[in-house]
Amino acid sequence: MSKVGTSGEVETPRAWRRAMWATTVVACLGIAVLLFEVVTDFDLLALLVAGVLLLVAGVAWMVLGPIGCAKYREYLAVAAAPIVVGLGLGLAFSGLPDRLAWRLSEGSMTRAAQECSDRGGWFGVMRVDNVYRTDGGCVFAIYATDGGVAYFAPGTAPPDGPPQPYSHVYEPFAPNWYRFSTPIMHD
Repeated sequence: MSKVGTSGEVETPRAWRRAMWATTVVACLGIAVLLFEVVTDFDLLALLVAGVLLLVAGVAWMVLGPIGCAKYREYLAVAAAPIVVGLGLGLAFSGLPDRLAWRLSEGSMTRAAQECSDRGGWFGVMRVDNVYRTDGGCVFAIYATDGGVAYFAPGTAPPDGPPQPYSHVYEPFAPNWYRFSTPIMHD
């Protein structure tokens, strides 16, 4: 398959190039699914799919990478997948996807908060499991068991005081909007 030219360089086989290209594409798909999950909080299944895609790409890279570096000196092709994964993970953990999701969803969620119906669904790009009134505001349960966001009309605020067991704890993050979690505390 490979030929030795007059310069002594080994020609890279087409099969290796395709395999490395496919590895990079699978890594890109894994990162895309991960970013989709981070932005939309869609489902644990999406996170699982991203993990499987990144695992497959990682295993393929661990086989193809050393061969490409040692035998074919294809450093750029070998570096592409880890660069994509590194940049994607950095982006996912930077908080930028959350801010983008909020910017795309804020108007829709504010309109929904003003009527505060008892239905979940998609508001902009954010999936909400449940919407309900509590503590004088409208709560959007994004994480079914432990948190989400809450809207309090202008001039109102969430209750103050020390956290109580199984009650919401609010943290402001936008005008009239608060992130909430529901910690489990024992006396």
